[in-house]
Amino acid sequence: MLPRPEHQKRRARVWMAWSVTLVLAVSPCLLASVYGFIDSGGSDTGMVGVAAIAFGVLLAAVALGMKARQSGQAEERLELPEDLERYVLQLAQKGGGELSATMLALKSKLNLQECNRVLAEFEQRGHAYSTIVGENSRRYVFPDLKAGQLVDARSADADDFMRRLAESNILDEQDEEMEVY
Repeated sequence: MLPRPEHQKRRARVWMAWSVTLVLAVSPCLLASVYGFIDSGGSDTGMVGVAAIAFGVLLAAVALGMKARQSGQAEERLELPEDLERYVLQLAQKGGGELSATMLALKSKLNLQECNRVLAEFEQRGHAYSTIVGENSRRYVFPDLKAGQLVDARSADADDFMRRLAESNILDEQDEEMEVY
């Protein structure tokens, strides 16, 4: 089972709620202690201690809120286990450099939604790109795995081109010989 970003978002909302609660609870204490210190003419040192503690808690609450905000807005990067990455790449290699979420779901223990997320992560990392085939069927193409086949196809095309070029040169030479006679 893959980690869910919903869990991370829920945790970020809880952190933000704690942060807001702390700010709302500590701010009046901080203001009251500063007012008490000023009102006493600077002679009440106990208020300084209360203000310092309240200020520290306020800073912690703000830091917690900032962390929650960053966590909630962070780009959702899926952490793929190495064995899953390797398995996806092996399936793509067997499929000629192409793989669909349906095929991955059939061959693995992941459901379709998780397979879509895994393949989208490969696309986001730049290891694959998606194409729409048929009626809204998305296939992911892994160019590195397809490159081996392309090299073979290109070399076959190059051999074919050279053969045709040689044949045309032979025909040109035969035409020139015929003109001489």
